Amino acid sequence: MANNILLNKTATASSFVMPYTAASAVNGTLTPFSRWLCNTLPGWITIDAGAAFWVNRWVIKMMGNAGWASNYNMPAYTLQTSLDNNNWTTVDSVAGNTANTTDRSFATISARYFRISVSSGITTNSKLASIMEFEVYDAPAPDGLIGLTISSGSLLPAFSNTLLSYKAAVSTDVASITLTPTASVPGATITVDGVAVTSGSVSQVFNLTAGTSKTIPIVVTTNNVPKNYSVVVMRQTSAYLTGFQVKKGMGTLAYTPAFARTTLGPYILSVPATTTSASIVISKEDSNATLVVTNNGTALTPSSGTTYPLSMPTTGVYAILINVTSSTGDVKTYTLNIKIS
Repeated sequence: MANNILLNKTATASSFVMPYTAASAVNGTLTPFSRWLCNTLPGWITIDAGAAFWVNRWVIKMMGNAGWASNYNMPAYTLQTSLDNNNWTTVDSVAGNTANTTDRSFATISARYFRISVSSGITTNSKLASIMEFEVYDAPAPDGLIGLTISSGSLLPAFSNTLLSYKAAVSTDVASITLTPTASVPGATITVDGVAVTSGSVSQVFNLTAGTSKTIPIVVTTNNVPKNYSVVVMRQTSAYLTGFQVKKGMGTLAYTPAFARTTLGPYILSVPATTTSASIVISKEDSNATLVVTNNGTALTPSSGTTYPLSMPTTGVYAILINVTSSTGDVKTYTLNIKIS
């Protein structure tokens, strides 16, 4: 049977009117004088359950439970939870309420602190908010994982205990990854691609090949019942260049520093004002990568292949951005500043 974990626990509030303190909302009593009354809005009441609990249900009992008319019940309020009393998550919200009791369920979560936030008060007096009882009920711990992280990139979608399949895309620079799974129940066993991993610990290293994906199975066994997860990791193809050259006629103009694939710039090229035109020739590591070359935001059109004509101004700086998108979506942007001397 589920238990009300907030009963007689430590309660605080943004404000209250004596004798209607925050503690009166968690004492299990439904009498006219046993309620929290707040006279400064927006306002809140927070209960410290004393430890983290798995929970999935909340109950708010209004003044109608002690004989008042329904217009003394609060119409709108929000449930928020936290593990540390600093970082809060909105779990559920109520609007347009007239009922004496709110009794609602939500997906099972772990939390220690529980807060009701109120922006407007009861219908008969919008400057006052009042709750007779605030209850939250414990729930069985969910099986499987409560956490799964990857050493590089992000899981898509974001981890949820109810989702079993994930994808992740990592940059071509990432040659290997690890996973860190955390079981929801102590004593559960975890294997990652067949290798046992302690809950909350880093898995073995998985080497990745650019342009290919790797499927990593994770099995969590609780009370001899397995639950199967999978993560498909794609190491993206290269968005790096092998180089670029600025051509004028049959010659090549030198820029500084010398090209390096992982140096995105800015590269600097100084030319005399008499230089009215040139071209930039770009070489890609991934032959299927796409290029977008711009001058101060204006896209340049290639004359052929990866050769882009440049029409020089007579003064100032000619800023060239070379945006490279690999065939699997990785992106790099190189910068070349051409200074007119």
